Amino acid sequence: MRIYEKRIKPKYIRIYDWVHAQIRVGNLKVGDKIPTEPDLSKQFDASRMTVRKAIDPLVLEGVLERRPGQGTFVMSSGIIKLTYDASRPMRFSHEMAVQDIPHHFEILDRAVMPADDQVQKFLCIEKGQKVICLTMVCYARQKPVIIERVFFPYHEFKPLIDMVIDVPPLELMEKRFDTHIHQVTQYISAAVAGKEEMALFNITYPIPCIYLEWVSHRENGIPFSVSLCHYRSDVFKFKIPASELVKADTT
Repeated sequence: MRIYEKRIKPKYIRIYDWVHAQIRVGNLKVGDKIPTEPDLSKQFDASRMTVRKAIDPLVLEGVLERRPGQGTFVMSSGIIKLTYDASRPMRFSHEMAVQDIPHHFEILDRAVMPADDQVQKFLCIEKGQKVICLTMVCYARQKPVIIERVFFPYHEFKPLIDMVIDVPPLELMEKRFDTHIHQVTQYISAAVAGKEEMALFNITYPIPCIYLEWVSHRENGIPFSVSLCHYRSDVFKFKIPASELVKADTT
């Protein structure tokens, strides 16, 4: 198992994960001094440079602070723990408002492009039909926690290209286009942050993510948007509703 872990996970990520885990479970609390670089080097059989590469992101995030001549100390848990209930789909802004968590979003890019096979299938549109893609980042307590790419059929929502978007896109659908979400289809899988996601999350290491595909349907069942979202797995956990166990049909 250790051999397999070393092959797929660089040592600096293993050290980062270990320090983060110690803070998360309470073994290291705010104000505590973390093990020294030589100690971590020995524990993980890693170079001092590798240890620094693991610790630097935590310093940049404000979780740790280096104090010359004293060591490195825990300044914040750096952990926002949020639960997404898949049985009660709720827009991010509403979810944060319910939990009284400061939040905001930023639209980083707008593009018109031909729908790829995945988006075409979700939106039930013809192959090659144009769509509008909005790339946005959602923040909780000033920390980027979700990267969302939301797609709309171009012919129906063309004004989005030049429109001022000062409310979340799906809320804008109701206010400006009189298009309401009646039903949501969700698909959940695992993913790893790629280069673009790492840049948008403002990190330098590939973190695991929860990948959510959210399809919004009108009352008549026709989909009008699809959101492809990367949720930080160190921030979110997904709750699946309890249900009866399905037994095999042996007849």
